[in-house]
Amino acid sequence: MCQEHLGEVVIPGGPLAATKLTMAFHIPPIDDGIVYLGHLLVTPFRHVADFAGLDDAESGEVGVQIQRWSAALKRVGAERVYIATIGHAWDHLHVHLLPRWPETPREVRWHAVDEWEGARRGGFTEAAAIVEQLRSS
Repeated sequence: MCQEHLGEVVIPGGPLAATKLTMAFHIPPIDDGIVYLGHLLVTPFRHVADFAGLDDAESGEVGVQIQRWSAALKRVGAERVYIATIGHAWDHLHVHLLPRWPETPREVRWHAVDEWEGARRGGFTEAAAIVEQLRSS
């Protein structure tokens, strides 16, 4: 999270929103250069392991960002937006917003919407295009 916050990792389309307390952005392609399109993260700038570590202002802003970008994903065609925070790999809260696009087969479970063969995937350019759609929606 810190690398994205500091600009050391280039984020497709740049941050969707950055305030004094939080940042929302599309996950950048890593490893093979491919990413699930529409997979967003909402993060506080301050290091906290989970929601319990947030103060009232941070929790309010995280909630506002989750609502804002979930609604934007729906406006650009997502049927649902799944929200998850796992906190296993990094001890810095990051909330995943995973859109379920209309072409996703019904039998694909929420946690696998990005894994099935036909999932919407793309590289940096396609992710940046989704970010622009979200900003203008």
